[in-house]
Amino acid sequence: MGRRLTYAHGARTARLAPTLIAAWTVAGFVSARIVGISMQSGTETVATTITRALLLGTTIGLVSAWLETGPLTTVGRRFPLGAALLARTLAYALAAGFGIVVIIALVAWVDHGVAPTVLVRTDQFRALVRSGDFRWMQGLLVLASFGINLGLQLRRVLGPETLLALLVGRYRRPVREERAFLFLDLTDSTAWAERLGPLAFTDFKNDFFADVAEPVLATGGRIVQYVGDEVMVAWPMKRAEADAAPLRFFLLVEARIDTHAERYRQRYGAVPAFKAGCHGGEVVTAEVGDLKRDIVHSGDVVNTAARIEGECRPRGRRLLVSETLLDRMPTLPEVTVERLGPAALRGKAEPVGLAAVEAARA
Repeated sequence: MGRRLTYAHGARTARLAPTLIAAWTVAGFVSARIVGISMQSGTETVATTITRALLLGTTIGLVSAWLETGPLTTVGRRFPLGAALLARTLAYALAAGFGIVVIIALVAWVDHGVAPTVLVRTDQFRALVRSGDFRWMQGLLVLASFGINLGLQLRRVLGPETLLALLVGRYRRPVREERAFLFLDLTDSTAWAERLGPLAFTDFKNDFFADVAEPVLATGGRIVQYVGDEVMVAWPMKRAEADAAPLRFFLLVEARIDTHAERYRQRYGAVPAFKAGCHGGEVVTAEVGDLKRDIVHSGDVVNTAARIEGECRPRGRRLLVSETLLDRMPTLPEVTVERLGPAALRGKAEPVGLAAVEAARA
């Protein structure tokens, strides 16, 4: 279990690190040029500043990515957005201070042959960290930390794909595109709500949805919306076809819930069970809203995916996939597939071919 959790943390860090490294590199370069920090010779070329900004960005970016996907993971869930933003800003500010010291140590070592252990004991080093330029530089990086963290929180609230689409205006005009959709629903949620009560049941759902988030990111999906105890996830059709992303997502959720099974038993007395329906095809995607903007998908494909999920309980299945989508996935993960034939779905004039999918047993 520990090895799987360590690997998952490393994978999340690797996905987030490039974005943070780029952001901190830009912040470091702009801050250095504003402050006008120069080498001892009095000259600081743009190339030198870029190099040092890249080193600073890499140092702070890697530390920040590790913090964001590890120790700070639960901050956003346990505290209000403002408190979480403050905590992250302070953590990143410490990382920025650490990064500046690392750059100073590297420059002293490479340019002057002074070892870091010797450098920190010199009068020049103590004078530098007390200087106005150093404090001004650190202050600018703290300000940058706030901006970067605000962007991360918007990314977390809206979703990575939604935030980017809204920024570039990709769906200002409706767009026809192909997507795969999966509706994931908690099993026996009414019984859970009655046994736990409304407050504990909400905590239970939030824990479950938090465990769903990582598989969404790992498979390149997007959480479209939460409806009660159900989550709707979408993938570009090319990704769904290339590596059967919706099926891998379901298996990853199973594995993650299994990893955290003991935590659920201790908190809620049992482990959540869930079921899902999946379908894909052409939809119309558009940006909607004024006071609250969002990216929505509309079309028969979405409704069909929801209807397929509704067939799981009467058929005693946990994952049902339309045959039309399954046939577009040439490479499947380690699963067993049972084709169930055409099914009459509510609201559909024509029957839809269904297949039951489950993890292959060893």
